[in-house]
Amino acid sequence: SEHKDIVEKIKRRLEGYITSTKFVMVTYNVHVDLLQKAISITPGKRSPTVTSLDDGHFKSVSSLVAKKNVNEIMDELHDLGATDILVIQLTNTRM
Repeated sequence: SEHKDIVEKIKRRLEGYITSTKFVMVTYNVHVDLLQKAISITPGKRSPTVTSLDDGHFKSVSSLVAKKNVNEIMDELHDLGATDILVIQLTNTRM
């Protein structure tokens, strides 16, 4: 019915907003030799996005992490040797 569709849409929007309040996106660069250790620190909600950089020795990793853990995660990544660590606030999501 029409009302059921509207209720589902509102539910999806609320869930997306709630997710955006609990998570941030962390993006960083890491040497290929350290990639698996870095991914163990930022496994993501499903899995991280890993992209090759032009030099071939580094990867760029993007991953959702719980907002409450972001400072510890940034410290762990830094201590591992990751660089260019960025935290991006989310305003809304659809998962």
